[in-house]
Parts: sequence; C-alpha cells; structure tokens
Amino acid sequence: MKLNKLFLLVLPVIFLSAIAFYFQGCSSAQSTTGKLAFVQQDYVKAESELKKGLAIDQNDDEGWYMLGYSQVELGKYEEAQKSFQKSLSISKNFSESLRRYWAEKFNAGARDFQSGIEAEEKKNMDAAKTYYNNALKSFEASSVIFPDSLKSYSAMGETYLALGNSEKALVIFNDIASKSTNKVDAERVAKILFESGLGMMSTNNFKAASEMFKKIMAINNLPKDDEYYETSAYNNGLALAKLGEESRLKDEDGNYKDLYNEALVSLEPLKISLKKKELEKQIYELLISVYANLGRTDDAQDALNKKNQLDGK
Repeated sequence: MKLNKLFLLVLPVIFLSAIAFYFQGCSSAQSTTGKLAFVQQDYVKAESELKKGLAIDQNDDEGWYMLGYSQVELGKYEEAQKSFQKSLSISKNFSESLRRYWAEKFNAGARDFQSGIEAEEKKNMDAAKTYYNNALKSFEASSVIFPDSLKSYSAMGETYLALGNSEKALVIFNDIASKSTNKVDAERVAKILFESGLGMMSTNNFKAASEMFKKIMAINNLPKDDEYYETSAYNNGLALAKLGEESRLKDEDGNYKDLYNEALVSLEPLKISLKKKELEKQIYELLISVYANLGRTDDAQDALNKKNQLDGK
C-alpha cells in the first residue's frame, strides 16, 4: 500500500514552563498543589489535585486546561476533551496554548508515521508497526485537543490503513465525509477515500470498492465536475460491471443485469458532461461491455463508434 507522508505543522514553540509558572488569580490549596505538580510534569498528582480544586472553583479556566492536558498525557481522552471544553467555555485564554499543544501532538504523530514508512520500506515490519501505533496515539490525542480537526482524523484513518485495520479506517473516513463543509475539505476527504477505494479495487474487492466510490460521490460540496467525483463515478461503474460479470458467470439467470444497470447510473451522466477528458476513452470502452451485457446492441454500437472516433479511426 502506498502511504502518504504527513507533513509537520510549523508553529512557534513556547515551553511549558513559560505558560505554567504563572497561576491566574487566587487558587485553592488543592489547585495550587495540582498546578505545581503540572509544572513538574507529575500528571497523576496534577489530575488528582486539580479535580479537588476545581470542585471548589469551577470557573478556573487555567485549572481546567491543565487538567485536560494532564488527562491527555495519562491517556484519559474522553475526560480530557470535557476538561478542555470547560476551559474554553469559561474563556478563550488558553485557546492558543491548546493550538500549540495540538500541533505538538500532531507533529509527534507525523514523525512516527514517517518513521513507520521508512521502516516498512526497509522490510522491518515489527518496527513499522510500533511506529504506526505510536503515531496513532499522538493523532488520537490531537483529535481530543481539537475535536473538529479533520486533519487529525484523516491522519488517524491513514494510520489505521497502514496498520491494516481497514474497518476502523472506514468508520473514520465516513465520519470525515459527513463533516465536510466546503469544496477544499470535500476534495481532501475524497482523496483519502479514493486511495482506499483504489486499494480495494487492486485486491478485487469490488463490492467494498463500489461502496467507497459511492461515498465519495455523496460527499457534501463535492462538485459533479470535480476530478475525484468523475473518477469515482467511472470506478464505481467499473466495480459494478466487474460484480455483474462475476454474477453472470455464476448464474446466467441471476440478477447480474441489475448490477450492469446500476453501473450505467454512474457512467451515463459522464457522457453528457466530462471535465476530465482523459477518462473519456475508458468510459466508452466500459460502456460497450455494459450495454452488450444488457442486450442493448444499438447503444453498444454507438459507444463503439464514439471510442473509434476518440481513437482517430
């Protein structure tokens, strides 16, 4: 499987001590103890004491931020997310700190992911798996810090694919697609899903590939003349045609025609308006076969004539 390199995010570095030694306002004894433990990176003690302090003063935005940070470091992601949300609901004082913390975790994941690729290229699969698992932990942590970050989730999806866990990857990719709000996000999501679909095609898993390409075609704000939409429509038609062929070979009286007709739903609109002209010849080659298997000889001949025209014959 070809893996994508995940690029590091370049952000200004602020050392933990620079933001943690100054405690805002008056804190309870427990909160002060917890914050000191946080500065000393004793996250177990920090979590314990901060919880006690925050039970007394629930409006301590700094305390909630430090508690969330400590919980991330302890792997308590669900609790950490709630703590960060509480801090931000009180004020935005620590939003920049959260942004830097997110970048720190994402960059750690990107480095481990790249190390995994390099280990895989050297056929050191045990090391690659270790790197990918470490990357996954960092990406998951970053997704907790900024729950709406598509970048974190897409990185998690790619890491699951690298680990061979396609089921979890698909759950993540499907969720990303549902959150896409504009063309740029839609194309980024489509690219991730498309590469997964191609991987399924390469292993002859045509049913799963078809479902993947359909997901791409259903992404909000992905224009129908977009490269990923058009290519997915063609590949969906191809996957369905392959399934139709398999069905016909197994049972000549079966429902194979339903699959070919479904393929036409994806392919025929491409005859009318196609921006990616490199696909045109492949589309008509496929249509010849689909029409022929449906007994639509006139349409098959028209598709053949169009293909010959494209060939300059």
